[in-house]
Amino acid sequence: MVEPLTGDERHLGGSARRVQFSRLGGPEVLEMVPFTLPALASGHVRVAIDVIGLNRFEALFRRDHYVITPTLPAALGVEAVGAVLDTAPDVEGFVVGERVAILPIQSPVVGTGTYATHADVPVGALVAVAADRSDEQEAATWMAGLQAYTLATKVPIQRGDTVVVTAGTSSVGTALIQIARDFGATVIATTRTAARKPELLALGADHAVATDDEDLVGIVASITDGVGATAVYDTVGGALLVDLIAATAPFGHVLCYGAQTSPDIRAARVDVPLVALDRRSIAFVDLFELVESPDRLAAAKAYITDAGKRGALCVPVDRVLDFDDVQEAHRLLEAGRLAGKLLLRVTRP
Repeated sequence: MVEPLTGDERHLGGSARRVQFSRLGGPEVLEMVPFTLPALASGHVRVAIDVIGLNRFEALFRRDHYVITPTLPAALGVEAVGAVLDTAPDVEGFVVGERVAILPIQSPVVGTGTYATHADVPVGALVAVAADRSDEQEAATWMAGLQAYTLATKVPIQRGDTVVVTAGTSSVGTALIQIARDFGATVIATTRTAARKPELLALGADHAVATDDEDLVGIVASITDGVGATAVYDTVGGALLVDLIAATAPFGHVLCYGAQTSPDIRAARVDVPLVALDRRSIAFVDLFELVESPDRLAAAKAYITDAGKRGALCVPVDRVLDFDDVQEAHRLLEAGRLAGKLLLRVTRP
């Protein structure tokens, strides 16, 4: 919980700092700068941030490899947890001092950006944090949970389905494994190497496959008595996508939400024989088709909150670094060997 702030700090942001980049490049272009928040806009809430959730697309954005080109200097951040400092006069439902999570309802930055000590965000991006939930739990949950819920409900998972989840040790992969299991599906999760298969099983997957040295198509066929997977959730792309399509059942669906094999998401391509799609569908699914639908977003918030309370959804935290170690955090993002969510904690004087 943040310490009480003075009147000037509450309304002007005090000695606020945020991360920005003024040129494109690697983690070294990230700089910590002081900034002054403008007058609080209508429909917005000012938050003192305690814990920040990091996402791989932010590293792509920094290099201009994301779907949206940055306008320099560019801020960063779409999710965090903190305490309400102030609200615009037209905002209802939140009070000063209340703990809140900031949700990724905008891309590539929410409000003034959450890689910061303070941020102004639209009230629609906030959910209250329950007293029994830690800042780390909440900061790890929402981006992963919302993206996974979007995928799992795009073509609704039915009890008895068999699904494939690639990159299962990532935060979204973990959430997908757990949500699919909660919906009653059998989950086949993949990782590149056999060394990480035990992690997938510990996360709740029914079966684990190491795609570097195992026959994914054959294993899925064996598990499903030759039928194939009802749905495949893929964030890897590249050559693996051919096998994933082959492992999909007739009238099944391949839902892509990333392309880790491509350093630039805009350069990623789908290259498969047309006949491979016979009686199968393939689509790219982004989070914002959910957050732009009020009814779907409300349902997602309710489900994720309930699943967290029941213990059905628990996204692990790989590590928590200090806010000032943001460059090191981005090196870890780009290395791609995380087991769960990477977080930054703001330390206040």
